[in-house]
Amino acid sequence: MHLLYDRGDLDYAERRGDLRLKWLQELGAIAIQDFAAGDDGFLFGYQMPRDEFATVVEKLPAVQDRPEDRDQLTRLEDILSALSDAKVDVATPRTWILGIDDPAPIDITFPLFVRTSTSSWKRGGSISKVRNFKQLEEECELLRRAFRWNATILAREWLDLPSVGEWRYGSIPAEIRVWIVDHVPFAWSFHYLHAVPNPKTFPPSLADLMCIAEYAKRIAMPFTSRLIAADFVRNKNGSWYFLEAGPGACSGTAHESVFKAVASKLVGRAFDLRSDKVGGLLPPIG
Repeated sequence: MHLLYDRGDLDYAERRGDLRLKWLQELGAIAIQDFAAGDDGFLFGYQMPRDEFATVVEKLPAVQDRPEDRDQLTRLEDILSALSDAKVDVATPRTWILGIDDPAPIDITFPLFVRTSTSSWKRGGSISKVRNFKQLEEECELLRRAFRWNATILAREWLDLPSVGEWRYGSIPAEIRVWIVDHVPFAWSFHYLHAVPNPKTFPPSLADLMCIAEYAKRIAMPFTSRLIAADFVRNKNGSWYFLEAGPGACSGTAHESVFKAVASKLVGRAFDLRSDKVGGLLPPIG
């Protein structure tokens, strides 16, 4: 099996300072434009509209992930619904889903963190703590103006998160990205490594990593993607919560050796990943 990237993504990756495609090339990845139709491969890149992605891979039936695999991990409300339907037991902040014409649920509680179903983007990078119905309405309007007029909004129970460092947009929480390969939690990386190279209170303890790995194993159950990225955050009491998941092929990290180990694992190659304070292998779980 071959590692693949889309040559059309190279300029965008360079503008963003995203080194994943460079790292893939260092591992011997092939541009999908040069790939033989009968060979197996795994395609890394960026999230794109389903029809566009289907067009890229339609003549390459052995290339993974397929559009149907990514579909399951595109919208957070669908992910949360799939986990609920599968009765997956993980600690998750309570979340209310708000459609364009939906009134605010009568059981909604404040404060809240508000985002769209496909992005946790915030204007200026600052995270607003929504404290009442008026602020909730204002946040929904801001997000729909930035994305699309009928965007689904997710209002999530506010978590009190300790800071592990500061950058220009404010405090950074202890958030970890877990890389799940073929439904097995494989590696982890500090999510904000690009902003805070030396986060306080890192690395997590073995007990923390075992908890995260167990949660990640459960989260992978309803989905078919070979590579899933799942994000977890630690609150002030030391408890870990699942925040979101997505197709690992489109998920970023600034941890070079973790990314290279994950990519190598997907295609059956060995890679000597040595854990450090901001990333490494996860402990095996039963």
